[in-house]
Order: sequence, then structure tokens, then C-alpha cells
Amino acid sequence: MPQGTTAGTLDLGGLLAAAVGRAFPFELIHLGFWDLRIAVADRWRAGRVFIAGDAAHSHPPYGGYGINTGFEDARNLGWKLAAVLQGWGGPELLDSYDAERRPVFISTARDFTERFIEEDRAFLRRFSPERDRAAFEAAWAARNAGAEEVVAFEPHYERSPIVPSSRGTPSARGRHDFAARASHHMAPMTLPDGRGLHQALGPGLTLLALDADPAPWADAARALGLPLTVLTAPRSGEAARYGAGLVLISPDLYAAWAGETDDPAAHDPAAVLSRAAGYPAPAVGGR
Repeated sequence: MPQGTTAGTLDLGGLLAAAVGRAFPFELIHLGFWDLRIAVADRWRAGRVFIAGDAAHSHPPYGGYGINTGFEDARNLGWKLAAVLQGWGGPELLDSYDAERRPVFISTARDFTERFIEEDRAFLRRFSPERDRAAFEAAWAARNAGAEEVVAFEPHYERSPIVPSSRGTPSARGRHDFAARASHHMAPMTLPDGRGLHQALGPGLTLLALDADPAPWADAARALGLPLTVLTAPRSGEAARYGAGLVLISPDLYAAWAGETDDPAAHDPAAVLSRAAGYPAPAVGGR
């Protein structure tokens, strides 16, 4: 609606007729106006209080970004709360929720929603089906050919405080890749027993060992008191695309670390496991 529109100046009947193609009788029960706005809370944790979804960020119904961001908030916070309540989550784990998720929403708003709203406005100023339908349809088809809103939307947690080897900053903008990358969501994979990777994750951390010895990691987890599910598979077929022999995966299917048995970090799995669980640990290598 134009700014300043009121119930008295709004031609609701004309708008409805234009939308459906003909005038029709209707009864107006309530008329309210909603401002298209984007807002984000300054912090998503205050002691024992956490906020997520619409309580943490306001988002217009545009592109499905808002509801999906809310789902990911819940997934991220949920496993961390469970880890702390179960006694294996470290003192820095809950703080990583704000550190990971808030920048992702800010990036979603800036790099996708706000950008596409402005692009839509500019498009509609330039093209109109009433003025030239053929030009409008051709431009619309060309505009959607790249589908950048899908290709470039890849939320990740680079430089998360619990992902020791990642670089960059948490963002909604990235690139999709089959390779296992620390702080990025794992690509799908079918295990030798027919289960999908997401179906095989344990309640705690999960180690995927592809033609690699998981014993040092299992021993380290046991010594630290951390729940670790070990999945083994040959490094062939779909698994070969991960480009790593060892991948440590968080319950939300994000890689906490990925590397090879001869990487420096692989010689100190306790440090990697500790960091992924929210405990202080020295910096470790990886990819």
C-alpha cells in the first residue's frame, strides 16, 4: 500500500476486483496494516534465557527465508541445550548459538531479502505486463534463469568458536559443495547399510571414518566423557566426494572438522573433540 493509506482512502473493492478479474460482493470484518520491515535482536542469549525464530528476528514473508531461518535456529540451539543438560556440553557451547546464528540472519536479510525486494521493485518499474506483456515475460524468465536465491544461499558458520579450523565469518551466502568443509552443512550420502547419513547420526558427536582408523578418536572421546558415534565406510562412490578420510559431525549435520589421518589435528583428536563440544582447546589444523 502507498505510505499514508488509511481505511478511508483504500479502494479495497477495486484492488480485489483487479486481483481476481471481476468485482464481487464482500464483507470487511477487519482492516489492518503491516509494515514490511526487517529487524534483529542485539543478542539472542541473556544468561539462561534464549530467543529464536520470530522472537529473535523479524522477517517479511519473502522467499521462505524467515521460516527456514527459524527452523535452523531451533536445530542449532536444540542440540546444544541437550548437550549441556546431558552433561557433555562445555561452557562455551551455548554462547556459540548467538555467534553462529545471528550473523547468518543478518546476512540473509542483507544479501537476499533486502536485495531481492529492491531488485523486484526496480524490475516492476521497468517492465509491466500491461505495457508490454511479451517483454515482461521474456525479462522475467531471464531474471529467474540463474536462480541465485537458491545457488548462493548456503548458510555456514565459518570461524565459529566451536569449529577450530574454519576461516571467514558466519554467513548465509556461500557455495554448495559435496566436499566436507568445517562449519558447513554436510552433503547427502548413502551409507553401505542403506541409511542416509542424516539417519545414522548419533545423539552426540559423530565421526565418519572413510578407510581411516577411528580408534584414536573413539579412545579420546571415551577419555573425555563425550558421546561419539563412529560410522565407517569405504572411501569410494558418494563418500569419495567428501574429499576427507575423517569428518567430525555435529548433531545438526554440520561438519565440526574434516581432514586426513596425517593432518596435525588428527594427531590430537582430544583437542578437536573438546572444541566441538564447547570446551577450550588449543588451535588445531584441518580444512
